[in-house]
Amino acid sequence: MQQDRLNIDISNAQDVMCDNCGNYTFTEVALMKRISPIQSPTGKEAIVPIPTFACNACGFVNKQFLPVKMVDHGQDGAPQTQEQTRPSLTVVK
Repeated sequence: MQQDRLNIDISNAQDVMCDNCGNYTFTEVALMKRISPIQSPTGKEAIVPIPTFACNACGFVNKQFLPVKMVDHGQDGAPQTQEQTRPSLTVVK
């Protein structure tokens, strides 16, 4: 089975930068979620890792890297701006 190849010119792609400090490099990290025994399919507490990326310089996790359910929403249900939700996730090294 042959995979289709995409011809993408990466030089035209937009750079992603840290929303906190403007850095352009990121490190893979994991957010950890605790699942209660009541919600767990096994009936036992579980810890579930969620892979994401944190800024290499300051440890900040951009909102765009968070699962949709983890983004803060205002009273009207609309996602809040970065300024409204700070402080956000920061990975301490």
